Amino acid sequence: MAKISKQATADGRMVDDYDPDHPTMQQRETILRDGLTARGWKIESMSSDEQKRRTVMLVSCGDRSYKLNVFVFPNLAYASRHVEEKRIQLSRDYAEHKLEFELPNNGPERCLLLGMYTRDNKTVISAWDAAAYRNHAQPSSCYVRVPALADAMRNGLGQSIDGKNRLVCCFQPDLLAYYLENMHDLHEKVVVDQNLIKKSLDGEPDEAAASAGGGLTDQVGVPPNAVPADLPRNRILYGAPGTGKSHRLDNEVSAFFGDEMLYERVTFHPDYTYGQFVGAYRPVPIYRKVSGALLAADKVTDAGKHEPLIDYAFVPGPFLRLLVRALKNPEHSFVLVIEELNRANAPAVFGEVFQLLDRDNQGVGKFSVMMPTEAQDYLRSHGLPTSVRLPANLYLWATMNSADQGVMPLDAAFKRRWTFEYVPLNASENVTAGWMIHLNFLQGSVPWNRFRAAINDHLRNRDVPEDRLLGPFFMHQEELVSGQAFRNKLLLYLRDDVVRHNPEVLFKGTPISYGALADAYEKGDPIFAEGIDFGAINQGS
Repeated sequence: MAKISKQATADGRMVDDYDPDHPTMQQRETILRDGLTARGWKIESMSSDEQKRRTVMLVSCGDRSYKLNVFVFPNLAYASRHVEEKRIQLSRDYAEHKLEFELPNNGPERCLLLGMYTRDNKTVISAWDAAAYRNHAQPSSCYVRVPALADAMRNGLGQSIDGKNRLVCCFQPDLLAYYLENMHDLHEKVVVDQNLIKKSLDGEPDEAAASAGGGLTDQVGVPPNAVPADLPRNRILYGAPGTGKSHRLDNEVSAFFGDEMLYERVTFHPDYTYGQFVGAYRPVPIYRKVSGALLAADKVTDAGKHEPLIDYAFVPGPFLRLLVRALKNPEHSFVLVIEELNRANAPAVFGEVFQLLDRDNQGVGKFSVMMPTEAQDYLRSHGLPTSVRLPANLYLWATMNSADQGVMPLDAAFKRRWTFEYVPLNASENVTAGWMIHLNFLQGSVPWNRFRAAINDHLRNRDVPEDRLLGPFFMHQEELVSGQAFRNKLLLYLRDDVVRHNPEVLFKGTPISYGALADAYEKGDPIFAEGIDFGAINQGS
């Protein structure tokens, strides 16, 4: 639902109103093009990927030329935690733009992380230092204060400070070239009214302190949220791969814990530890200003004027961060989402937190535990007792799939502290009803759900456990049209995970190694056992 918050007008005032519409990709391209050409720059080429929020541009002016990787993420709009604040959301997985985000901001190829705000036919661009958001979570937010937008509307340029303690630059599009050539300094130096910078610090979470063990701000500036009484507090969703377990949790987290201050997400893996989950001492960088410039390891790249030093500090993990937030904000509900719970040694990762999982009928932990000394110090620093119980407003939701290779078994004592919810194999197959899968040996396509049903029924009749069958979302829709994805992903799973020890249950031929099956599939030979009926073939696919 749209909400009234502070807006910047074209003449630089602040008013109470609804957020303006977000620009389309075509409008964003026009803003970028017009902003650069207004200052005499030439656009050599320009291409956009709407899904990845990326526009790649080759631009030049005289003897200067750059390759620009421009990311405009939605949405420069109401940030929910403060009426004088806007944000963009980094909604794509970090791996998609890792290479671009780690580019130096003073080289021939640069990364621009932008938000666009258009009101009264006037546009202001906000720019964040992409390097400050390396290894960001998904989703993650970048904040800017409305006074900085208003200053840019009025004077052409504004600045504020984000949660990374880095300067955010706001400017009108015709200053895009100025920002491009000075972006390194503009994220380091104050070039506008110092009082505006101080204002932008009010209420900001100090994420720089979080990296040194301080954690995100404790106080949550959003209205209290309500969670349905029938949703368990300790909850595990389990089922076959591709049944939509994570998607279901995502929908519920969005519905009941919509603001990012109300939830955290973590994925367990075989090397995940108690120190990562609860907290531990770790080396953290601190910086000392120096008079001269420093060079990076290549002895060429300018590394700025801050000498890195290594210190050791207690760094809280997601459980302890969210526990503190829940204890200090009892009017709100919080959730920690754990993906792939059984891929780590869960009882070891939880440690003494294991004892906290027992709850009474009101959802409060039955037992209190004393945290390790370093965690006790962290709790004291937040004004909390060192002996804690799990509060009723902290939910722990997890997913697990026992079909994965290398998973850790959950012991009975651990499992009895959770509510298990089975996600049926075909619970969401209506979503994939129109998906088709291309099969070389049929020289055409069949409905994905029909293909799954044929394979699953054949395996069920041969006593293959359900947690090894194919859920609707085991493959992405775009993968289904690719014979290579079928060979490299689906065929590999069926051969090496489902029928590893008795491949003749599902496949025909001798030998039935994965390599032999892949070669036969490429030739268009039938590879599945007799009696599996995929139905009518769509020859046009």
